[in-house]
Amino acid sequence: MNGQNIPFRIKLPQTTTQRVYHPRRPHRKSREGCAKCKQRRVKCDESRPRCQKCEKLNLECTYEVILPPGCGKLTTTGKKNEQVPTQERLIVQFLERIPDVGPDTTAHTMAVKAIATQIDHLLQLKQGKFGECLSNMDTLRHFQDTITPTIISKSGKEVMRGKMIRLALQSPYLMHSIIAVSIAHLRQTLPSSDPSFSKYTLLETHHWQNAIHQYSAELQSPISPSNMDALFSACLLMTVNSFAMDTYNPRASFVFSANPATSLNWLFVQSGLRHLLGRTAPWLRKSMWWEMFMDSRGDSFDDMRAGREGLHPHLADICGINEFSTTENNPYMWPLRMLTPLLKLELSVKTFPKITTFMGRLLPDYYETLIRKEPAALILLAWWLALMLGVDLWWVNVRARSECAAICMYLEDTADPLVLRLLEFPAQACGYLLQRNVEVDLDLGSVGWESSLSGFSPEFLALEEGWLDSSLDFDAFPTTAENPPVV
Repeated sequence: MNGQNIPFRIKLPQTTTQRVYHPRRPHRKSREGCAKCKQRRVKCDESRPRCQKCEKLNLECTYEVILPPGCGKLTTTGKKNEQVPTQERLIVQFLERIPDVGPDTTAHTMAVKAIATQIDHLLQLKQGKFGECLSNMDTLRHFQDTITPTIISKSGKEVMRGKMIRLALQSPYLMHSIIAVSIAHLRQTLPSSDPSFSKYTLLETHHWQNAIHQYSAELQSPISPSNMDALFSACLLMTVNSFAMDTYNPRASFVFSANPATSLNWLFVQSGLRHLLGRTAPWLRKSMWWEMFMDSRGDSFDDMRAGREGLHPHLADICGINEFSTTENNPYMWPLRMLTPLLKLELSVKTFPKITTFMGRLLPDYYETLIRKEPAALILLAWWLALMLGVDLWWVNVRARSECAAICMYLEDTADPLVLRLLEFPAQACGYLLQRNVEVDLDLGSVGWESSLSGFSPEFLALEEGWLDSSLDFDAFPTTAENPPVV
C-alpha cells in the first residue's frame, strides 16, 4: 500500500429500524376564535371582547357574529376583483351608517338579520310573552336613533351609536342595559292606560334585573383593558336609569323621608363611575371614552384651592367658608368649587356633560350632610338641580323638578333670610312659588360682589340683583310643576 496505513473496515449488516409513533396530544380546537387569530393561524383563547393575544400585541380584536341559517360568510361576488364585506364589516357599516349599507341593499338586510340573531342568542330571551312590545332589534335601533342624543354630547354620541353597540354584541349586561334604557323611554311616551304599558314595564324590569346582576358579577372579576369599556358603558346607562323618575312627586323626596339614605340612592349610585375610573387608571388612555372623559372634566374640577377666592360669595356664606377653609375641614368646599364654574356655562346639550360630572365627583362627607338635611347641603344640591333643568331631557326633568321643589318646600319656612334668598333661583327653575318672600339687605360691597360675579350668566345676575328683566329667556325652565317633560 506504498507505506500508507489503511484503516481496517468491517461492513455491518443493514438493519431496518421501525419508526416509533407518538400519538398527538389531545387538545381543544378554537372554532370560535377572533378574526385576527384566524388570520395569523394561531390558537385563540376566545376571551371577549378582546382575546389575550390581541390584547398583548395591541391588535384590533373582532369576532364574527353567529349568523342565521342561510347567511354564510361572503367573500366575493363572482366578479373579478370585486370583494363583498364580511358579516363583521357589514355590521360595522350598518351601525355607523356608512352609505354602502342603505336600507334597500342586500347587505343591509343581512346585517339586520345578523345583529338580530346575535342579540337573541346573547340575551336568550323569548319575545313571545312580550308580543305587543318592539323586538330587541327595534329597541336597539330606537336607542341608536333617539336615545343617544339625549344622554351624551356630540363627541360621545358617535361612540355610543357605533362602538358601544358593537361592544354590547359581546357583553350581555351591556346589551341588557341598552335595551332597558330604550324601553324606559318608549314606556314614557305611552299613557298608563295603554294596554302595552304594563308589558313594557315588565320587560324593562326584566332587562334591568339581568343587567345589574351580570354587571355586579363582572365587577367581581379582574378589570382590565379588555372589559373596562363595557363596564364604563353599562355604568353610564345605569346612572341614567337611577336618575330617571316616572312621576312628579316632591313629597317622595329624601327631605321628607324617615330614611333619607335609601331615598338618595338615585344620587349615590352616580359615584360608581368615579370608583371604576380609579380601578382602571393605568389603562384609561386606551378607553374609547377617554376623549369624552376629558371633555366633560375640563379645568372646572381641578380647583382645590383653599379659601373663598373664586367662589360664589353668598353660597360661600351659607356654607361657612372663610379664608382658612379647605376640602379637608369643610364638607361644602369641594361641591362649591365644582359648582361655581358651572354657573358661568351657557346651558345647552353641549355643556350638559360638564354639569352631570358634578354628581359623579361628590365625596362621602358631603353625602353625610345631605342625609342630615343640613340647609347648606340642600341649597347646593338645589342649585345644581336647577342647572340640570336648563336642558330639556326626558330622563332628567321629572327627577330634577321634583327634588328641587321638595327642597324649596322643606326650607321655605326657615327664618334665615339668606336661605330664602338663595332659594329663589332653584324655585324659579322648577316652577315652584315660594310662600315667603323677604327683602334681604346684603352688603354687596363688603364682599366685592360685582367683581366676584363677572362671567356669570344673566339669569344668576338678575336673581342676585333682585330683579327679573323681561328680556331674559327663562323658557328653558318649566314654568309650572305640572308641565310634562318633552320626549
